[in-house]
Amino acid sequence: MIFAGRILTGIALATSLLAAGMGGQQARAQEVSITCLSFPKQSPASIELLVGPGKTVPITLQSHTLTEPLKVPRLSSWKFGKSSTNAAGEFQFKSYGQVRPGKTREQLLLFVRKGPSPADGLNILSLDGGKTSFGSSQMLFVNLAREQVAGLVGGRQFRLSSGKHIIIKPKADRGKNLCFASLKYQRANKWRTFFSTNWPTLTTARGLIFLYNDPRSRSVKMHSVVDS
Repeated sequence: MIFAGRILTGIALATSLLAAGMGGQQARAQEVSITCLSFPKQSPASIELLVGPGKTVPITLQSHTLTEPLKVPRLSSWKFGKSSTNAAGEFQFKSYGQVRPGKTREQLLLFVRKGPSPADGLNILSLDGGKTSFGSSQMLFVNLAREQVAGLVGGRQFRLSSGKHIIIKPKADRGKNLCFASLKYQRANKWRTFFSTNWPTLTTARGLIFLYNDPRSRSVKMHSVVDS
């Protein structure tokens, strides 16, 4: 009976350790690595991601380059905004925008600012940020303009309705590491070219291109970021 008791105790201990290990693995599995980029081009701004009751992590909104990867817990919805305390010392959180996380372990979050301040509101797009899905030599086009946009880049043709995006891998068709790129938008049933040139094919980097309406001229403009 002593041996049986020791065996049962050992089994119980092993089961507890195994459960603890599995719990730790599940907790780690719930972590997601995010990188962030904001648009339109503005000075960097600081916001926060709500990760639990009374707990946030800082996020920098910047448009010149992607942020460093940050590991955060996977939640049913990520809420971004600013925290504060009220007169009673209680935690408060004002949300500027939220997004449902994607399924991948590495995600690229694109923040579209509705005004000069993040407090004016944020539209957020979550994309697969893994280098397998979006890696070197590839270009991401995001159409934030009201009009439909069409492109011919490195032999790849595409059309994007407002709010849509596409990832392509252009071919060098204008010499070594160069491709022809042409972009146009449709207005009043007419297509108007607003960009046409030779582009580098970014053999060791990936490109992010945002298409948007210039608030002064109403024309479609482009903002690009190279992530190497």
